[in-house]
Amino acid sequence: MSNPLSPSFRKRWKLRSRAAAGLLAMGTASALCFGTPGTVSASAQLTEPFDNEKAQLDCTAAIKADVSDVRGHLMLPTVGTEWGSTMSWESSAPNVVSTSGWVTRPGAGASPAMVQLTATATQNAAVATCDYDVTVTPLPEEKTYDHYLFASFHGGDDGGRNGEQIWLSASKGNDPFNWYELNYDQGTAVSQPILQTVNPPKGQTGLRDPSLIRSADGDRFYLLATDLKTFQDGQSWSYRQSRGSRNLVVYESDDLVNWSEPRFIKVEDDHAGNVWAPEAFYDAELGQYIVFWASNLYPDDNIATRNTSQISYNRIRVSTTRDFVTFTEPTTWINLDRSTGQQGWGMIDSTMIQANDKIYRLTKDENGFRVLLQYIDSLDDLYDTWGVEETTPYVTNRNPITALAESPNAWTMVGNPNGSSKWQIPGLTGGNLEGPLVFKDNTEDMWYVFIDYASGGGYVAWRSDSMDKAPNEWEFLGQSWCNITGRSTACTAQSPTSPLWSLPVSPRHGSVLPITSEEWEAVMTSFNSPVHVDASVVKADGTVVEDGAWVNEVPRLKVDWTDFNGTGLAPAWLQLIEGHNGGPRMISPEQITTGIVQGMTLPLNAEEGTNWAQVEYRDASLGGDAVRLWTPDVSYNVDTVAPVLEPLDDIEVESTSFSGATVDYAANATDATSGVAGDVACTPASGSVFPLGTTTVECSAMDNAGNTVSDRFDVTVRLKVLCDRTITDRVNRGLQVTEGVTCVTEGARVLGGVTVSEGAGVIVDGAFVSGGLTATGATVVDVQNTSINGAVAITGTTASVTYVGNTVRGSVTISGNATGILPIVIGGNTSTGPLSCTGNTPALVNGGTPNTGVRTGQCSGL
Repeated sequence: MSNPLSPSFRKRWKLRSRAAAGLLAMGTASALCFGTPGTVSASAQLTEPFDNEKAQLDCTAAIKADVSDVRGHLMLPTVGTEWGSTMSWESSAPNVVSTSGWVTRPGAGASPAMVQLTATATQNAAVATCDYDVTVTPLPEEKTYDHYLFASFHGGDDGGRNGEQIWLSASKGNDPFNWYELNYDQGTAVSQPILQTVNPPKGQTGLRDPSLIRSADGDRFYLLATDLKTFQDGQSWSYRQSRGSRNLVVYESDDLVNWSEPRFIKVEDDHAGNVWAPEAFYDAELGQYIVFWASNLYPDDNIATRNTSQISYNRIRVSTTRDFVTFTEPTTWINLDRSTGQQGWGMIDSTMIQANDKIYRLTKDENGFRVLLQYIDSLDDLYDTWGVEETTPYVTNRNPITALAESPNAWTMVGNPNGSSKWQIPGLTGGNLEGPLVFKDNTEDMWYVFIDYASGGGYVAWRSDSMDKAPNEWEFLGQSWCNITGRSTACTAQSPTSPLWSLPVSPRHGSVLPITSEEWEAVMTSFNSPVHVDASVVKADGTVVEDGAWVNEVPRLKVDWTDFNGTGLAPAWLQLIEGHNGGPRMISPEQITTGIVQGMTLPLNAEEGTNWAQVEYRDASLGGDAVRLWTPDVSYNVDTVAPVLEPLDDIEVESTSFSGATVDYAANATDATSGVAGDVACTPASGSVFPLGTTTVECSAMDNAGNTVSDRFDVTVRLKVLCDRTITDRVNRGLQVTEGVTCVTEGARVLGGVTVSEGAGVIVDGAFVSGGLTATGATVVDVQNTSINGAVAITGTTASVTYVGNTVRGSVTISGNATGILPIVIGGNTSTGPLSCTGNTPALVNGGTPNTGVRTGQCSGL
């Protein structure tokens, strides 16, 4: 970028910058240009620049962010930030970077895009142009969030000299209630802050209220913090709200490991007495971040003479930015004087989250020390204000508002703000609740709210399956250790099934950010972290039981660990913690101090139903007993009892088809513990075609734990033959059956023989046949109680053969019949000739009394 400024003017401008402590000297900028920390007064009278120099200054300061690695939209001003020149823009690739600063990044895996932006600054007749070479970084790959990162500070007087700095903690697995403090000092087993302004001193040498956010595209991070140090500063809270810092502090990182130097952005002019708890939320429609904080505002801008005993009240102020370098002039977002009980009460500590197409805002109401919940349905209402319209000069005190409207504007209250609709610690009256943080579970529709119980020992927590529930309807989760039987810890009451906490030491007003496994490993490896122990439930064969799954045995707890710091040490000792079916969690009295090896398993005291387990351990690399840690909570369910299969009765049906019959039946099972997994499985299945005869059906059922039960029943299909022709009296010259089934009834007489052709059938019962009976390849032959004066030959029958109680003058041959599963029934016959029963399938069934005649006995034995 060319700069035609004369050397003499550059020298004068440098003097002016140094004297006025302008933001340009920092290499960062705010559109407000209110100055930076350490401002001094200029004694020299400066000559106002010429128009061409004004234009050039506005041109060269137009983009204050780094453009060598652009990962979001740019702020391209239309009015110069130094001298108010009229600004216009040209882009060599407007489809990548538009003249309004909208950036369209190349896709993941593509090459960076190179764009030249040309700024033109016009000051009256003077014109200056500047070229900016912009590199737009491609989009990242899609990310899956399965861990969390917790940013917090450690308090003022309770946190010691280094307490008001930024600590980072990484979750244990995907568990938002158990954390590793990062950056441990192995000599003292005490963690150290990761971001600090003490050495060398910067700002007020304190960092509080960190808000950690991920950029809209996911590959850049910003941490906003309050510029405030209270430890041994000798000042009152009134002083800190009337003569405090007007800066917010910004850190920037692309990997959560390497962080920029802090940027101190003066977002308020000297009418403000403080800038507290800055946070940000992305407006996807306008491509910008809305940044908000709490400030007391005063009618005068003389900080040195301001009466610190007559403080104003906190408003929520709002600005916008695209790069966290340049910010727009702030306006008042929430303006409610709540000083009905004490001077200076207002609204502070707002935070926001988007869920289910709504945007929710939590804000601390200093009147009552409670946290309120509101929502809007659209980004269109994001900037809607609440309260009294701000006027200038600013008003120190107004008529205090005693009752809050349930629906003050587009921001709708969830619940009644004047009633019980607030997050309240059970059994506690009062208590200073502030600094709320809110985040969604990585794996399920569950939201968590942590609130800093500033007057009672740190964070307390609630959870809900819906952000639309009023605060008093959320489940209270309590504080660390409260739900372990055997711990001598003073805790507030909570549900025994609530998660077991293991928060960092003394965390104060912070934020939780979902992160990926890769990001988690990076911070665990880069910042000296404890040995990471994982616990998993395994079956006897070593199979890992998924969290919350059912098993049909008492499993064991497998212990593994990762040593991120290369110490080569195992955990110093292990101790098991268990819970069952909603009862209190019990800590085992046994501490395991020997034989601790990778992959070891611990016996579990499981009960039928739901169980929880985790391991408490000490990290030998960090001083042993000095560091108490927990594995992520794992749950499993036990059911060792098989399901119950409802009794199945035998079924008998008739069929007029030789192919059998379709049979439907119902097989059901129940399991009171884990439930039946799917339907009862039967073979053949209901609705199948069952052949003639008897078929055994096998049924089995399995529950969700893998227990099985089986049973069987019989389905019998009997052939019901329909007669195509019926003979009831006398037939002369014999009977020829060539198709269909002919029935000869009792008393009928056939003069001559009976011949049955292939594919036809005959049924004769109680008749007289003067000749023989021959059936070859017939479908059905059923001859009973009939006198036959001739030989009988039944061969090749395909469906059914019944030959019972007949008297024959001649031989009887029943051979080569194959009727499938229907039995061939022979018995109680008398014949004067030989009886032959060979080659039949299935084997013959004796049909009553033995046969008599030349050959006697049962046919099956002949």
